[in-house]
Amino acid sequence: MTSSLRQARVDLAATLRWAARLGYQQGVCNHFSLLAPHSDELFLVNPEGFFWSEITASSLLLCDLDGTIVEGTGTVELSAFSLHAPIHRLNKHAKAVLHTHSPYATALCLIRNARVEPVFLPGFQFFGKIAYDEDCHGAAFSIEEGEREAAILADKNVLMMRNHGPLVVGPTVAAAFDRLYYLEDTCQRQMLAMSAGRPLQWVADEVAASLASQVPVFDAYAEKHLTAIKRVLDREEPDYSR
Repeated sequence: MTSSLRQARVDLAATLRWAARLGYQQGVCNHFSLLAPHSDELFLVNPEGFFWSEITASSLLLCDLDGTIVEGTGTVELSAFSLHAPIHRLNKHAKAVLHTHSPYATALCLIRNARVEPVFLPGFQFFGKIAYDEDCHGAAFSIEEGEREAAILADKNVLMMRNHGPLVVGPTVAAAFDRLYYLEDTCQRQMLAMSAGRPLQWVADEVAASLASQVPVFDAYAEKHLTAIKRVLDREEPDYSR
């Protein structure tokens, strides 16, 4: 195993462990995937049937985009191949693809025509970068469904799948996880504000767009975020990296 692939395994396992702490997983469903370093054909993904709290760096499976496991023991849920592989194949910026049924972002997906609104400062980063699939086709159990979702996502960072849940992509697992974290946090605060029954206070589009354009700032912060996560896990759950 190359050192870069080893590091990719550790980083992906760390985000899965942290997402478990945050309550983002539903049952033993949902998947995080990451293209292997220096490859557009192989990706790491969590194995089927495990809680994210159980995942270790070595338990992640290395697969090709056609669904063949080339390294590791276990199976991968069909929807992981059907949804993640087409996005990795068709969107070269989507090195990491994270799909959850996290409570608040998913709740927003269940409201007709709901959008992540420009009302909360950390959420301005998503302005103009969220795609919405308004036509639920059920679970992604075919490559064609994954290709349909990839076309809707296009060059955006987030896909909100109506009646389903959110999917977030990024150039690194750190960037993707940071986006996922702030998406869920933004949706939580927006839903709380909506529950007051008072109008939301929007900001001007140019204000939100200005912050959304500062991608290098967010990506640098994301690396610090992941480093802090691993620092805590090294102390509290050191087996994640084995």
